[in-house]
Amino acid sequence: MLGAVVREVHDKVREAPGWAARFAVVDDWLVRRMSLHNGTGPVPAAPVAGAWQRLLSAGGRLRVDKLAADAGVSERHLRNRFRAEIGLTPKAAARVIRFDLARRRLASRPCRPDLAGLAADCGYADQSHLDREFAALASCSPSDWLAQEFRNIQSGHVPPA
Repeated sequence: MLGAVVREVHDKVREAPGWAARFAVVDDWLVRRMSLHNGTGPVPAAPVAGAWQRLLSAGGRLRVDKLAADAGVSERHLRNRFRAEIGLTPKAAARVIRFDLARRRLASRPCRPDLAGLAADCGYADQSHLDREFAALASCSPSDWLAQEFRNIQSGHVPPA
């Protein structure tokens, strides 16, 4: 059902010049999936829209059982509706939101990052969990990501967060 669309988004993400642009591609796709951008598709069900907003507001630090209980639906129902309407499960969406929060905070203080503090602030159990998320989602460590993202910092080039 989402095969061609996901391939298109994947290609756009690969072509994007940096992390900010990559996340912008994904954000735009998610907004369009939820029909908040162009209004042409079905409006997401209230439980999904509400859960999505709560996840964003909490920086991805909410458990699926809590989201479902707050929405008045079962975890299974929320997971199935979320996947059908957004293309990700609530847990996967929370993971991406939490990673994006960590990435943006890391980018905002590139000189002497406190990775253990960053991990705690963003809802990771410890720094090793943050490291594993970066390895899984960015294919590098937080330190390597910083080095790649800010490689031209001496020339005054600082990419947007």
